[in-house]
Amino acid sequence: MRVLVVGAGPTGLVLALALRQRGIACRLVDRATEPSRHSKALGVQARTLEVMERLGLAERFLAASLPVRALVLHLNGGGAAPARLVLPEVHPRYPALVSLPQAETERLLLEAGGAAPERGVEFVGLDGAAALLRHADGREERDAGADWIVGCDGAHSAVRRAVGAAFPGERYPQRFILADCQVQGLEPSAVQVFPTPSRTLAFIPLPDGRWRAIAVLPPDAEVPEEPTLTPFAQDGVRLSGLDWYSTFRISHRMATRFRHGRVVLAGDAAHIHSPVGGQGMNIGVQDAWSLAAALAEGEAAVDRWAAEREALARRVLRATDLATRMVTAQGRITVWFRNRVLRTVASRPPLVRRVVRAVAGLNYPAPPD
Repeated sequence: MRVLVVGAGPTGLVLALALRQRGIACRLVDRATEPSRHSKALGVQARTLEVMERLGLAERFLAASLPVRALVLHLNGGGAAPARLVLPEVHPRYPALVSLPQAETERLLLEAGGAAPERGVEFVGLDGAAALLRHADGREERDAGADWIVGCDGAHSAVRRAVGAAFPGERYPQRFILADCQVQGLEPSAVQVFPTPSRTLAFIPLPDGRWRAIAVLPPDAEVPEEPTLTPFAQDGVRLSGLDWYSTFRISHRMATRFRHGRVVLAGDAAHIHSPVGGQGMNIGVQDAWSLAAALAEGEAAVDRWAAEREALARRVLRATDLATRMVTAQGRITVWFRNRVLRTVASRPPLVRRVVRAVAGLNYPAPPD
């Protein structure tokens, strides 16, 4: 058996490694000519670290990352004490969540030596059961040797388009701005959130001492297109050294089916979520590991995999949508109610533990052996 994996992000790289571990031949292609150098997705869950453990990479991931120890909610402003949630230990071996830029995640996976990505090779369609590929020099190829084709090629998946899979969902009206920069005045190793009636700011610590700054602005807000730290200004927080800047909108969508004959969709090609809660990349990695196990067992196992992952993706979409609507709530009455709910959760350890277990991915199935 040979599997063609389209897309060499975290999902595709984990799938290639997992297939190799099971003795299954794999070809991995990506239209990008080089890996991304941007931080992108940051949070790695305890459940994902279990996948890395099975790949023999957990210790490397822990050495390269920064454990997130607390969540600090600056709910009222005006000098009021913030609500501080210390993340309890909910896993016997791993932190609930660690911070690690996606570029570093991909580097560690590449160094593990799975199928080497063929760069500059674009999936352009299907000819029956064969994949049509275009190389960077314009040469076209018909790959008819794959028993399975797996689309791990992201939210704008060419594989998903090729099989005609619907991708229903909605775009959020809010505007998002990301920046990686230097920050002084915040507690290290703690995610900091400043929700107000007009905007929401969040600051996430990175392993190298920088921070990821996130601004969520209302739909009618003016968004600077040129890199600037102005949208992240906050009393008591000093910002400098802007390294990366990105503006975007977010959506929540899910393919109606993950399996289409011998073509399978995984990761962002199958489902995209709000970044609130850091679920997207983690679910993709877990998709990949469990799919490799299913491919090794045969067609009936792939059918079971698709049904289980579709049900899980629906759960994740509901949860991340609710969290996003809570975080981005506007208006004084809505914000007052939201802040009261958050303070109540923060003051009750059993509720904190439930939330942290969800953030750690422990409500998801354990990775199969």
